[in-house]
Amino acid sequence: MRTNSKMKQYLDSLMKNNRINNFTIDLIKIESIIFPKFFEWDGCVLLSQGRNYELSSHFLPNQFMPDRTAFEADYNHIHLNDIFDEGVHPDVILHIGIKILEVWAAVLYRQYNGRRKFMLLLSYDGEEVVLRFYAVREKEVPWLDTSKLESYLDGLMLIEGG
Repeated sequence: MRTNSKMKQYLDSLMKNNRINNFTIDLIKIESIIFPKFFEWDGCVLLSQGRNYELSSHFLPNQFMPDRTAFEADYNHIHLNDIFDEGVHPDVILHIGIKILEVWAAVLYRQYNGRRKFMLLLSYDGEEVVLRFYAVREKEVPWLDTSKLESYLDGLMLIEGG
């Protein structure tokens, strides 16, 4: 697991915060992401999210999604704050997001048994938590430049799994 210095600050603050131990979760709302199901579609690995009906018969590159890596990074992203009630503190959502990312990494590893490498990302700006993942492909540009983590404004946590 790798983080930039901004995320390290958020994590240090999180460890001092008592809120993360005093919350309840409606598992029904997050069941599809906390117990993820991944499937393959035209060379892509996707998170089943209830919107699979939007998929065309095959991948078509365009100016916004020039390759499968960009498509996966877009399709496989979740804004966790949208799932929780407004009263849930962002630090609690960050804590939950970290756990979900670890579950995703484990399930992807088990399902693909090391046949594919994945980049799993959590970004946090102090308010919003976003999770995403994509498969690492040798012939495609990574969605995130991991050599420049410190240049990003948000806190970033990465799990490189495979």
